[in-house]
Amino acid sequence: MSVKRCVVVAAGEIGNYERARAFLHEDDFFIFCDGGLSHAGGLGIKPDVVVGDFDSCDANDLECWMQKSEIIQLPCEKDDTDTLFAVKLAVERGYCDFLLLGAMGGRFDHALGNISILLYLNGLGKKAALIDDYSVMQIVGKDPLYMEDTSSYFSVLTVAGDVSGVNIKNAKYPLENARLTCDFQLGISNEVLPGKVAEVSVASGRVLVVIVC
Repeated sequence: MSVKRCVVVAAGEIGNYERARAFLHEDDFFIFCDGGLSHAGGLGIKPDVVVGDFDSCDANDLECWMQKSEIIQLPCEKDDTDTLFAVKLAVERGYCDFLLLGAMGGRFDHALGNISILLYLNGLGKKAALIDDYSVMQIVGKDPLYMEDTSSYFSVLTVAGDVSGVNIKNAKYPLENARLTCDFQLGISNEVLPGKVAEVSVASGRVLVVIVC
């Protein structure tokens, strides 16, 4: 039996709505975060829940969904970003599969914070991906990630400290039991070999894999 997925839509940039819609499922549960409501029309979806302190949300957008969606208003001064609150809410409600949209572009601090949300969900044993206009991003540790040769490039980045036992197979630049450090990003712009399925795994630590597609 398939498990329903929670899609969290933040207030970052979505320049290609057609591309974003291609990743959506009919039975997804949608949480929109504050200014992320501006993406509802472009994505062509109805928010199930809207969360935020509404400091960046257009008042007309919010009023449009007041009677159609669950609204959770947050204080302006809080530890969690609106996006992290939305993710924690979905975890509390039992979701184990996540897709983040509108989580990159604009403010770099928020973008980096949203990468940390992928680490947070991975630490909880949840499945999660972040999609922007160019790529798909996932956290990888001991459980391998497999990639078809349909992607243009992929990068393996250290975002949570140095890692060891890194293996990259069936790629233009393979690695075996390698150590990667945060001060030298060795794993940028690799390629899956034609007709092959690349594999990335890490024995100790976690990496961010960015698949350009």
